[in-house]
Amino acid sequence: MFRTRLDPSGQAAGEAVELVSEEERAMAEALDRPGDGRAFLCARATTRRVLGWVLGRSPASVEFCRSEHGRLALVDREVCFSVAYGGGLQLIAVSLNGAVGIDVQDGDVTYGENLHLALTRWEQQLLRRLSPSARQMFFLGLWTRKEAVLRAVGYGFRVPPDEVDVLLEDGEGVVAVPLPDGAGVAEVHVRDLPTGRGTVAAVATTGPVTDLHTWMFNPAVGAVHLNSC
Repeated sequence: MFRTRLDPSGQAAGEAVELVSEEERAMAEALDRPGDGRAFLCARATTRRVLGWVLGRSPASVEFCRSEHGRLALVDREVCFSVAYGGGLQLIAVSLNGAVGIDVQDGDVTYGENLHLALTRWEQQLLRRLSPSARQMFFLGLWTRKEAVLRAVGYGFRVPPDEVDVLLEDGEGVVAVPLPDGAGVAEVHVRDLPTGRGTVAAVATTGPVTDLHTWMFNPAVGAVHLNSC
């Protein structure tokens, strides 16, 4: 897993434009909120830099495509990866064996009755027992795990989130995911990730995680190994 500071400044976005595709530039221009387009371009450029570092290629040679179910992937599928950003932080998970999904939230998703429906019955019951002040962060933790899980299986919200129970003891465990179109049930390994105050993150894989390495990535110097677990 790679951590990096997401810098959506004008200078960083200008440098990012040189690495992204015409389609990605058009996608950035179509985003509504101020600053979202620049953040998107910077995230895509950083993803290319990280994958280039992992694969020993130039970032400009890293080409993306979409999988059968719309997941962002490498054209040559040499590794599986997942990207998320929020709260000024970008996380990029790279797996050499099996699919991976990652998510990070900093409060942009706010708990409300409409999102209550995204929870299983047991998750809803536990959430109702909490004080109003505690519900937001608890909900964000559940939401982040669900996003990571659905990204790992590759179907996204074609899998109803209210059918995926992500209540985990000690922030780590195996989640059963009912796949659409009669494809059966997938077992996905999930664990929470340490982040800064007010931010939550989780990573999910379709196979057991034997080693989780965390790297800090800086475009100027490359990746610095932080820890393994």
